Amino acid sequence: MKRQQPMDDNLLAAKILALRSPALHSPLATRTMSNKADAAAKDAEGKLESALGELTGDTGHQIKGKAKQVQASAMNAAEDLKDGAKAVAQKVSDAAAKLADG
Repeated sequence: MKRQQPMDDNLLAAKILALRSPALHSPLATRTMSNKADAAAKDAEGKLESALGELTGDTGHQIKGKAKQVQASAMNAAEDLKDGAKAVAQKVSDAAAKLADG
């Protein structure tokens, strides 16, 4: 019989958290977290590229960096809009259920 390797405490904690967190199992929640992370990464990339352009005097990098920051802002705004629409839809659903229950 093969012996199992002891599990790292951090890995064990992550597995327990994953099993206990239903929101993490939702593809929509995962997608939203991913989109917000993508926006944060795009913003950081834009700031770095803009700073590089300022250091080197390359206006092309400055403009590209600022454009990436604007794109990140738009990505965040889209996610905020989606979150707001979901909240409104949930409130409508709750109100309809309340009316149906009488």
